[in-house]
Amino acid sequence: MTPSADPAGPAPARLGWREVVQSVAGITLAAALVVFALPRVADTTWPQIAAQLALVGPGSAVLMAALLVMGLYCYTYTMTASLPGLTHLRGLTVNAAGSMVSNVLPGGGAVGVALTYVMFRSWGHARMAISTSIVVLTVWNLLARLALPVLGALAVLLGPVDAPRPVLLAAALATGVGLLLLSFFTAVLFSDRAAREVSGVVSAATAPLARRFPAVSRLDHLLEDHRTRVQAIVHSSSAQLSLGLAGMFGFLFVLYVVSARAVGLELGVIALFAAYAFRQLLTVVAITPGGLGVTEVGTVGILVAFGGDPSAASAAAVLYAVFTHVLEVPLGALACVAWWSGRARRARAGAAPGPDDVPEAG
Repeated sequence: MTPSADPAGPAPARLGWREVVQSVAGITLAAALVVFALPRVADTTWPQIAAQLALVGPGSAVLMAALLVMGLYCYTYTMTASLPGLTHLRGLTVNAAGSMVSNVLPGGGAVGVALTYVMFRSWGHARMAISTSIVVLTVWNLLARLALPVLGALAVLLGPVDAPRPVLLAAALATGVGLLLLSFFTAVLFSDRAAREVSGVVSAATAPLARRFPAVSRLDHLLEDHRTRVQAIVHSSSAQLSLGLAGMFGFLFVLYVVSARAVGLELGVIALFAAYAFRQLLTVVAITPGGLGVTEVGTVGILVAFGGDPSAASAAAVLYAVFTHVLEVPLGALACVAWWSGRARRARAGAAPGPDDVPEAG
């Protein structure tokens, strides 16, 4: 596709005072939730939580850092499957940078998408290929974050977990709602008839706007075009897309278990998996950056409901957040610096982006 025929992508995100204020407010709210709400929900105190955190040795810390990096690297297989020609190192760079933005800004996903687009374009990828990749990654992540709570709820219902009746009822409800949502998105993705039905609903809903905004009248055609492109990627690379995500969530779950054991939380693996799966769903809550604070308070309540020690459960939630949230910020900053430096070198050399600008890894 020639550049002139290549549809325009999203405009680069501009960060101003509004975004700074939102970031400060979101981080402040997240800190308040962790500092005040978390010990209250768990019925513990920060000195007790600190005593559990003091149990973490250097060996456990190194192991958790390695598990985080392995999980992030696994996701590059999903990224390279969604965008042919992308290298694993570049995928890791984009993933780290996007995660940093999501962990700093409330609702930072939109800014992360814009940053992803700019980084991909700087390496010479076509606009339509990038937009298709972003749609594929968004859909696959959504499906995964819907599937995980379903698996966690089923583990609670069918596994040897001593959970109170309200938790069992919530698990049954989550299973039903999750299966319905998974069925809907899967049908739209793979069924032409279901996609046409949804497209018809979208067209009918946007019809009043089409007269005032002509671009809206082309929305159904745009959705159909993207669906065709997404289907082509999914049909050729669904295994790699899924295995990359499974590897990432798998390593992060092992990291979750190691975090729990490092602070003395002795709940069974099934109970930990249920809490971990619920945590992944809570990360989409946009009122705080990356769901920080919301995820910790929510999962601590689940762990305590399963019979976990309140102080150890709180310490496990905090420790996991340090590695999967706080640590990703400096990693993302380093990724941005590396990308910007490479871009500046290309600009000085007056060269177009090529495959050697960032070395291949893996």
